[in-house]
This record gives sequence, structure tokens and C-alpha cells, in this order.
Amino acid sequence: MTKEKSDRINMLEELIVYAGQGKKISLHAKPVREVVRLEREGGDVNTVILSMEYSGVADDRPFRFTKNYSFVDDLPQYALECLLIANNRLQMDVERLKDVGIKAEFEFFNFQNCLIDLPGDVSAKSPALRLQDFIHLSRAGIAVSVDLTISRPSIELEQEGIKKKGFGCMGAFTFTTATEKTTIEKLYGIGGYDDAKAEDEDVVEVANRRLERDCQRLRSAGMAVERPSFLRIWERVFDK
Repeated sequence: MTKEKSDRINMLEELIVYAGQGKKISLHAKPVREVVRLEREGGDVNTVILSMEYSGVADDRPFRFTKNYSFVDDLPQYALECLLIANNRLQMDVERLKDVGIKAEFEFFNFQNCLIDLPGDVSAKSPALRLQDFIHLSRAGIAVSVDLTISRPSIELEQEGIKKKGFGCMGAFTFTTATEKTTIEKLYGIGGYDDAKAEDEDVVEVANRRLERDCQRLRSAGMAVERPSFLRIWERVFDK
């Protein structure tokens, strides 16, 4: 049986296409901060996920979806990096929307959003690196190679005092230059095992589309990147 494609609007890219077709878009954006337990390297760590909830109407079709912008482990020194990366990615989306005439009031993430109420000083010694930094290097003629590993770690999400078990769709890009290796991780989506099957299918589909968009950005800068895909939740959990 062929699975019918969901007709839900669940990506900014779809809104941008609609706007390009001359359709009317109303958009509202609300920052969302979630604290989860994330499975990493054989153990669990506390993680803050910074997301934006988008809602509105596109050509008389109501929509509501969430996009994850960054996450930070429970070490306090990573909080500033998380904030810089999340706001930078959000600014890029704001510009993409403005380019096609979609306007919305955006509240950017603040430093308090990133903290998990842990003691410690915040360090700004490490630079906040993004995929775009290595795209710039490659286009400037510097030899850059990349290895991509995707995984679907288990998470424990707490919402309104209720704990839910679920999964994340995560990509780890390891860039190699002449001097060093740098790994940048991105979270492409989160879902709950108790959610409706159609909703979890949407999570994985959207994660794959967002991942492929990033891979295409790297390819356009001359880096060879394979074409990986996150599995649906009822298939074997794997690290590629």
C-alpha cells in the first residue's frame, strides 16, 4: 500500500512556496523552551531545546508546527554557544520569510532560555560554529571535507508537568580541514512515542527534508555529502 502524503503544512519552506505563488499568508511565531533528557554516548544528559512554534493561515488553511533551532547540554559553558547558534539560524529564517513578503513579529531567544539552573560560569572561549562557517571556508578555496552521521536518540520530554518518552532526529557533521576536525550537531525534529502515528511520520519526513536541505547547501559549496535518511519510528533504530 502506498502511503499518502500528508497535506499538513509543517515546514517554513512550504509557506515560502505558497507566498511565491501569490497566496496570502498570516504567520505568528512564539519561542518555545523545552528541557529533555537526551540519550548520548551511552548515557543520559539534560538538554535544553530552543524552538519556535509557527502558526497561522496559508490560503485559508490553518497550520501549526514547531522548528528546533539549537540545543545545549547540561554544561553551563555551552549555553552562550547555544544562544548564538539558535538566534543566527532564526535570523536566517526571518530573512527568508521577508524575501517573499511574509511578515511576523519575532521574539529572539535570550540567555535565560539556555540555562538549566545549574551552577557555574559561562565561558565564551569556544567559538559558536555553524555549517555556514564551513560553507564560507570551502567557497573561499580552503579544502574542507565532511562526514555525516545520523542517529535517533531516545529522549524524555516534560510538558506541563507530564513526562513523555520519545525520540530525536539528530545529525552530526564532522568537518576536516588541514588543521583540525570539528563536529557540529543539529537536531532536526523530536517526536513522542505516544503521539499519533501520522504525527510521528510527519516528524521524520520533515527531519529528512530539513537534513537534505543542509546537505544540499554543503554540496553547493563543493563538499561531497551522501544522501542519508532517518528511519520511521517502527523501523530499526540505527546510527549510520
